[in-house]
Amino acid sequence: SIPIPKDISYFRLEREQVLKKGLQVPGARHLISQAEVIQGELESCLSREYTPENLPLLLHQFYADRCYHLALCKYLHMLRWRRFCRHASVIEMLYPTY
Repeated sequence: SIPIPKDISYFRLEREQVLKKGLQVPGARHLISQAEVIQGELESCLSREYTPENLPLLLHQFYADRCYHLALCKYLHMLRWRRFCRHASVIEMLYPTY
């Protein structure tokens, strides 16, 4: 019922692995200069957002999104109108009894 003691080589290997793990030091982080960050922001502000090359694609994307939105609105209005007409006819049929 008593476990057999482990060999000394096992403990030596385990100790070596723990020491190697403890000696691992992460490398130094790259320094981020605030001047580089500000320079990048300045360049992005000075560059033109809309150019003749990308303007047609942006307009196409805008109008494609707008067409989808208008089709969805039309579909929802048609559903609402159909529900209204269905309930209005029921109300008109029941009106004489009241």
